[in-house]
Amino acid sequence: MLIIPLQNKPDWRRPPLMCFALIAINLLVFVFYQGGDEARWQKAENYYFSSDLPELEEQRFLIYVNEVRPEWRTQVDAQGEDFVYRELLWNPEFHHWLVRHLKEEGEAEWLAQRQHFAKLRDRLSSIAYGLVPAEPRPSGLIGHMFLHGSWDHLIGNMVFLLLFGLSVELALGGLWFAGLYLAGGLAAAGLHMAVEAGSPVPMVGASGAVSAVMGMFVAVYGVRRMRFFYTIGFIFGEFSAPALMVLPLWLAKEIFGYFYGDAGIAYWAHTGGLLAGFVFTLILLSYRPAVKQMPMEDEPPSPQQGAIARIDRFQEEGKLLEAAQAATMAIRQYPQSLPLIERAIALTASAPESEAYHRANLALFALADNTEIDARALSNGYHRYLQTSTNPRALTPKACLLLARRAAREHDWAWLEALLRRLLRQRVDHPLLPKLGMTLVNHYRRVGEEAQAREILDLLQLKTSV
Repeated sequence: MLIIPLQNKPDWRRPPLMCFALIAINLLVFVFYQGGDEARWQKAENYYFSSDLPELEEQRFLIYVNEVRPEWRTQVDAQGEDFVYRELLWNPEFHHWLVRHLKEEGEAEWLAQRQHFAKLRDRLSSIAYGLVPAEPRPSGLIGHMFLHGSWDHLIGNMVFLLLFGLSVELALGGLWFAGLYLAGGLAAAGLHMAVEAGSPVPMVGASGAVSAVMGMFVAVYGVRRMRFFYTIGFIFGEFSAPALMVLPLWLAKEIFGYFYGDAGIAYWAHTGGLLAGFVFTLILLSYRPAVKQMPMEDEPPSPQQGAIARIDRFQEEGKLLEAAQAATMAIRQYPQSLPLIERAIALTASAPESEAYHRANLALFALADNTEIDARALSNGYHRYLQTSTNPRALTPKACLLLARRAAREHDWAWLEALLRRLLRQRVDHPLLPKLGMTLVNHYRRVGEEAQAREILDLLQLKTSV
């Protein structure tokens, strides 16, 4: 399973130099230091087989198997010399057992040859600077974060460091980012050593520290909703969720991998890095805010935006009928979306007497009570509708009352008067009508238009004292 964000992007005005520096260090170490491992191993192997050690140690190894590792007898029988010499050369547990016995037996020359071979072998990067849970050293605690077992291993870790590190460094600053990277790597090493205590197998790779960067990323984004790309086997896709929700998914992936995945992967180091990066960053952010909010790409499109995009595609393809039908269906689903309503009106305006055109305008007039809708959009739509339709049946009594109330609220007196006259022609009897009429009358009296005030009073047939 793979889950990566799609929305984080760097701000190239403040390039993440520390992230690039870490990637460069890992690349340089792999190419120029670990690239010499083949020659180091060849030198150690040549010494071993040119010395007396193969002849001396083969029988001693069989004694070691009988006394210490009887479960290996099957492998000795099945694989023969391949298994025997692999363990003779590489197994640190056998090495320590043999050295102890040679010292007790006073085998000085044999001991000297074995220790010289071990010195040559231990120059290999994974042994010199890898993290060995059975014998942890300061050099291994730091060094293992910058070593890798293969190009695939290196590239995979660096891609993830780049994906997450760019945004995290922008938010935390270069020095804090580097400090938490190392601290997360140390925490990852600590959990690995706790779970694999006594293991002689060296661990190498930046995975624990990179996992810490992923934990930092979640802490910085928190509940901010983001889009993520995922793969599960051959299934892949996108989903939208708060960044915080992917942390348990990542943790579950590592724990599942420990029980059912590749035994050669340090899953607990990943787990330790994730948790440490998350917790350390939360602590840091509680004392100091992020340096800068991470720039984001556009938020995932809303359902309304998706509907608009679909309408636009139809228009671009010249499918105007399909576009109009899509717009009509969309405003039924999203009746409060002014952009969709305006699209529907524009697409049906070529047939101003059509049912679709009237319904689209009726949807616009129904927004009159929504104060978030600009009154000019309502007023312009009203006048446009009257100019284009000979039978404006969308101006129902209810729609006119809503528009009149909005016109009074906006102090658009000419529009209010036009709506009142329309309502009176429609013989509407509603308690709101006299109130709106008196609002208009009072306005005309305030501005000295007594004749117009009396005309409105006469229209409303209101009794008043002068």
